[in-house]
Amino acid sequence: MPQSRLTEGYCIDTCALIDLWRRYYPPDVFESLWQDIEKLVNKGNLVAPNQVYEEIERQDDELREWAKEHKDMFEKLTTDQIETVTEILENYPRLVDKEKTSEDADPFLITQAICRDWKVVTSEQSSSHPNSPPKIPDVCDNYNVECYDLIDFFREENWQY
Repeated sequence: MPQSRLTEGYCIDTCALIDLWRRYYPPDVFESLWQDIEKLVNKGNLVAPNQVYEEIERQDDELREWAKEHKDMFEKLTTDQIETVTEILENYPRLVDKEKTSEDADPFLITQAICRDWKVVTSEQSSSHPNSPPKIPDVCDNYNVECYDLIDFFREENWQY
């Protein structure tokens, strides 16, 4: 169940952090963007579930080091929130790949956003084919959770570079 929105914030997905750091907006080029991201993190307005940290930790690179330095942004879900994860997986069993040996962060990310009444930031796009497994934006849409790509996130924050 969503809590009343005391503050507004974002729950960020692994793919969005990877795209920010490794693909499109590396901190050595977009230093002021990363300063703005860190301000949100430090205020507690940009978070992710622990499972996102675990996904980032699998790659030994500078993003992993950044995540270690900002470990407080990665949260464990509460027992109540685990019930929401279970509900999401019952409604969307194909959201996660059962063949993976590690835990998929997607249902935990969506749960975090539902319970905080916050927005999701992801690089995933909605499924384009009805027989395709659902993606984060599809599930967010069903749960009335706003879902932003990186550019929408920048616009929502009124960031211009």
